[in-house]
Amino acid sequence: MIMKITLKDIAEKANVSVTTVSLVLNNRPNRISPKKKQLIKHIAREHNYTANQLARGLVKKETRMLGLILPDIGNPFYSSLAKKLEQACRKEGYTLIVSNTNNKYEQDLKLLHFLLTRSVDGIFIIPSFEAYQDNTKLIEKLEQLPIPYVMLERSFLKYHCDKITFANEQGAYQAVKHLIEMGHKKIGFIANFSNSTNVNLRLNGYMKAMNEHNYEISPDYIVEGYYQEECGYQAGRKLLDTDVTAVFIINDMMTLGFLKLLNQLNKKVPEDISVVSYDETINSCLIGLQLTSIRKSVTDLAQHGFSLLISRIKEPEKPYEEICLTTKLIKHDSVRELSHEEIML
Repeated sequence: MIMKITLKDIAEKANVSVTTVSLVLNNRPNRISPKKKQLIKHIAREHNYTANQLARGLVKKETRMLGLILPDIGNPFYSSLAKKLEQACRKEGYTLIVSNTNNKYEQDLKLLHFLLTRSVDGIFIIPSFEAYQDNTKLIEKLEQLPIPYVMLERSFLKYHCDKITFANEQGAYQAVKHLIEMGHKKIGFIANFSNSTNVNLRLNGYMKAMNEHNYEISPDYIVEGYYQEECGYQAGRKLLDTDVTAVFIINDMMTLGFLKLLNQLNKKVPEDISVVSYDETINSCLIGLQLTSIRKSVTDLAQHGFSLLISRIKEPEKPYEEICLTTKLIKHDSVRELSHEEIML
């Protein structure tokens, strides 16, 4: 086994003090001769010396490490967010520890503790869906955290902290309004009903657009799905037994399941049914179809989230910030305009 070289080892090999080695390797002001500097750096390179950043950080009471708690790393939106956040962290000299809860409330609590034991300087957290059933313990744990944190994308409506969310009601309204403008009035809605703030706001957007046009909202048009591909598949079975001409689905994972079902039934989008999705993360993976979708900018979420957490670390006493990012309807070819005869049916 190759032993890791220390500052003391380098000092002995160069016949200088440990302080001298530290000054040279950290590029601190000193009066050491160029020849001796060159020797110290040569020894360090030859033995692959790396500084113990964690030990150094603990002395300075900072580790330059941040934590990220995700609900589902398999979801393209969240994996993309993790990538964007890691890039932002690395650019500014931080390391990001990514952890995944699989949407389990128990894991929300355990991973907060895990990240604290790793001495991170701050935490990004996206709560699990289970947390919306009873968030008491999670809120208690968050309020007791000795380090800053920022809630991203999902949040608790009446809980005040640093948070960045999206205009979810606006996004859903844009989606359904577009379908209505294309002649659709029998519009299905696949969503998760977990008391999540995001879901409730998207349901409000759907209802608002339908009610503006006095369109009937049949209970059969609203089907529950739990954000997974299989759930979109099963929810689609129920909707296809109704007379809907279009479907609004509140995330891309369920949309994939719905498209899989349509393919098995030899039904086409948009010829047989129009589809609008939410997140706009999967078009690059689709062949022969580009989904009309509501875009939530992962880049904006990562940039604002990183800036907000760093500013909180630097200014712990400043007022909380609650930022709401806009959504955008991206039109592609998954929505068909109905003819006058079809509209009159």
